Amino acid sequence: MRLAVFLSLVIGAAVAILFSVFPQWDVTISALFWDAASRSFHVSGLDWSKSVRTLANVLPWVFAGPAFAAIILKLIWPHRRMILPARACVLLAVTMALGPGLIVNGLLKEHWGRPRPVHLDTFAGQDTFMPWYAYGGACPSNCSFVSGEGSLGFWLLAPASLLPPPYRGPAMIAAAAFGTLAGGLRIAFGGHFFTDVVFSAVLTVLLIAVVRLLLFDRVRAPSDQSVEAGIGRIGTALHRLARTLWRWTATGVRHLVAGVRAHLPRRRPGL
Repeated sequence: MRLAVFLSLVIGAAVAILFSVFPQWDVTISALFWDAASRSFHVSGLDWSKSVRTLANVLPWVFAGPAFAAIILKLIWPHRRMILPARACVLLAVTMALGPGLIVNGLLKEHWGRPRPVHLDTFAGQDTFMPWYAYGGACPSNCSFVSGEGSLGFWLLAPASLLPPPYRGPAMIAAAAFGTLAGGLRIAFGGHFFTDVVFSAVLTVLLIAVVRLLLFDRVRAPSDQSVEAGIGRIGTALHRLARTLWRWTATGVRHLVAGVRAHLPRRRPGL
């Protein structure tokens, strides 16, 4: 993981400097996949590329889904044992929720108005190119910076980092290669620039490293038992809150019904 962080920082810094000095390199790289004859990014129409893109969107959830399920089940039944190790579940769930979820798709892509390559006037679109560091742009939402699918692909470094040492290195190399493939396809499709993919990888790797440091890679890292107990306490607190809200709701409904009945006209006795 330290090597991954080091490489991501070096690559990220190099790309940030070079593509700030030569921002048009982003357009040049995207132009490699542009077919002027058909006026399209032709790779996006190939069957194999569509299949790989689908796999890139589904595969991360094969690992993240069980982690979310284990945490949710623990919150529902706080006194039962978790079906998976607690720290691994928290690592996978938190990095997925914060990385591809909140930071990438919730914040950056919604507020960094960089148009996608396919929307540029250079590639038969209408928008003007914006360098990676320019916050403004014509894109209203779901914009180019950074790559959501690139972040999702590189997120596979999280489950790969949980494997024991003999398998961890090869697994992390495979995860990085998969993220590169997923991000590369987005460039070939005209959906993202090169810098979108690189910075999505850097953000994802750094987030995974920080969460791993808190859960695993420090001297006083918590144990699985303590993390599981903490999730159980949250579940117990949520149960108490739900019961309290239910009592308040039931009391309010009873008072409302009583008030309505009090204002209804009484029946007159029959003659």
